[in-house]
Amino acid sequence: MAIFSPNLRRMAAQSAGLLVLFGSLSVARPQAVPTDASGGCPIPAATVAGMFQSGTVTLNGVAKAADSTQSLVPDCGFFQWAEQMYLWVTSPAPASYGGGSRIMFSPKFYTVTPEVSGRRQFLVNQPGRPLVMALRKTELGPHNLPSLISKSGHVIEVQPAPAGKAALPMVRLENGQQVQLGSVQKQPDGTLRFLDKAGATVQVQKLNLPTIVRQRIELTPEHPTPVVPVQAFQTAILARKFVLNKIPIFLDGNGNVIDVEPGQADNGVLLSQGNSLIYYITAVNDVYAFHRSMQIPGVIPPTTTINFPMTSADANAVKTFAAGKGHTIPEPLALAVETKSSWIEATAVMNPGDYLQETAVVPTYNKTSPDTWTPSGQKTVKLVMVGIHVVGSTNGHGEMVWASFEHLGNAPDAMYTYASTSGAKNVPQNTSGTWIFTPSGSTGPFNVTHATLDPMSGSINGVPATMPIANTPVLRMKAWGSDPNDSFHNTEVISANASILSQLKAGDVRRNYFQIGTTWTTFGQAPNGGNEVGTNQLANATIETFQQASSPTSSGSNCFDCHVTNHVAVSHVYRELQPLP
Repeated sequence: MAIFSPNLRRMAAQSAGLLVLFGSLSVARPQAVPTDASGGCPIPAATVAGMFQSGTVTLNGVAKAADSTQSLVPDCGFFQWAEQMYLWVTSPAPASYGGGSRIMFSPKFYTVTPEVSGRRQFLVNQPGRPLVMALRKTELGPHNLPSLISKSGHVIEVQPAPAGKAALPMVRLENGQQVQLGSVQKQPDGTLRFLDKAGATVQVQKLNLPTIVRQRIELTPEHPTPVVPVQAFQTAILARKFVLNKIPIFLDGNGNVIDVEPGQADNGVLLSQGNSLIYYITAVNDVYAFHRSMQIPGVIPPTTTINFPMTSADANAVKTFAAGKGHTIPEPLALAVETKSSWIEATAVMNPGDYLQETAVVPTYNKTSPDTWTPSGQKTVKLVMVGIHVVGSTNGHGEMVWASFEHLGNAPDAMYTYASTSGAKNVPQNTSGTWIFTPSGSTGPFNVTHATLDPMSGSINGVPATMPIANTPVLRMKAWGSDPNDSFHNTEVISANASILSQLKAGDVRRNYFQIGTTWTTFGQAPNGGNEVGTNQLANATIETFQQASSPTSSGSNCFDCHVTNHVAVSHVYRELQPLP
């Protein structure tokens, strides 16, 4: 049967004697990965050595892709798969991949272009040619629209404003009447006061949503019991956005006001402490690219039943197709892999040598106005990676396995518990230290949007409008992708991390990144809110900054809130990509 792990009570004593792993970092960080986890998912030395092409752990050595056609055993098999795939895509690209900097930017991978008129393209990576990176809007929801998180934990998708005449801000009142709002005022306690066009206070009807509570589940091969689905997760709530008195208001189709997490705004832009922009890039492997090229040339419907490759036979079919196009796939058993990574200019960090680096073309902005930055062209700069999602199909898992990694110097963690060799430990929140995104000692508010991207003009605007563009102090609310008191899953991820980091050679830049968690669904089912397992509150602090929970103990979002199928549409870029020639 499925075992629902109970919440562990918070321990009164602070953690003591934590050993830390800083890899080759030349500046000590105030937090890192504990090395004293008890049990969990440690990865044996022989297994780690076998992840490398040479059969032994070597400095900056080239890793092999995991054999994704093998059945992964919950939970440890998935966390181990994530570690190996991270090492693989970030390995120096060998000659067999066509050279280049890293495998994920070698000619065996393809960069995915931003969406233009509903279509995307594969760009063949060429060694020596700068990559092209761009700002990334707020995480897209199931319908590829900018998304937010309601106070209840539901995904809200913001529909684009209708062309032509702007719609009136018609809102539903508690008595059922519809009135046009005239203004909105923010009260000292943070609540909003709504007024009609005559200036009279009105009582608006708010959308009543049940609070989402995520179940924590331990599944074993011996007890493969299905989980009862939670229907509330299956669809996002489509909303309209109005801005009154510089305050964004979100309404559902009936005019009900939707309470969103404080400080959220659609199309949020993340900046570092020094107001340096964060850039993003999506890359996919050749199995993914040629699998897409085997399908119809047009946009694939969101209701498609096409699956990603999940078996050796699936992989061989793609390999044969690619060979007919003159392309050799070096690791077909990796199956379909997609990476989403976040980058910042190297000049914005203290120790660029402690990061994976790439040269890229990025947009530039005229920053004369403190509250509006307008596009001014582009430049070629050196960037360093701060975060990455590594996503891939595996045997029986067409919904893909979603793993996420970050640099140790990004941001502090909220409190969490785990099982150590000396007993249960509570690691308290500690914002002191040197962070890219968070001032030392910051008390918040955290993860609040202070800049948005206007998709029409391309300008970056302060939030609210006419306020200066500013950075966002970041706190990783779910340190290991689960409830902070979920000691069981926290310990699993911590122990897998510690195994890899302790065995990589000193000086290997990959030692400075850690896995924050990995999530998948039971039996590869379509996500439904009750079957997401592993670390099912997973959010990368550099990619889903504004989709995080409002507090460590509130229900957090998860990758599958926005990626809601187990067919190829689970990847938001697949359907729109034009096949390779």
